[in-house]
Amino acid sequence: MTKKAQELKTQIVAYGWQLFTPKNTIVMDNEQGNIAIGDVSDNFRGGPVILLKVSENEAIVENSGYFEQGISVTLDKKIIIRRRPIIGDN
Repeated sequence: MTKKAQELKTQIVAYGWQLFTPKNTIVMDNEQGNIAIGDVSDNFRGGPVILLKVSENEAIVENSGYFEQGISVTLDKKIIIRRRPIIGDN
């Protein structure tokens, strides 16, 4: 079985954080640091969203969905969301 690299899109959100999300996600954010990430793919559409709260010095995962495999936060203000593999996806 070959492991496919996930295609990620990048955007800058509040306080200069870089957000890397899977291709089929939608990101809603505001200047106060509230971020909501939803999945719009056929496999996970309509499920719970990921809710993040960022400030100048921290990033908090307030709620996670079920489409993500992991959420990584780095010291250089990067947040990386990885999608859970789809069972039966070749």
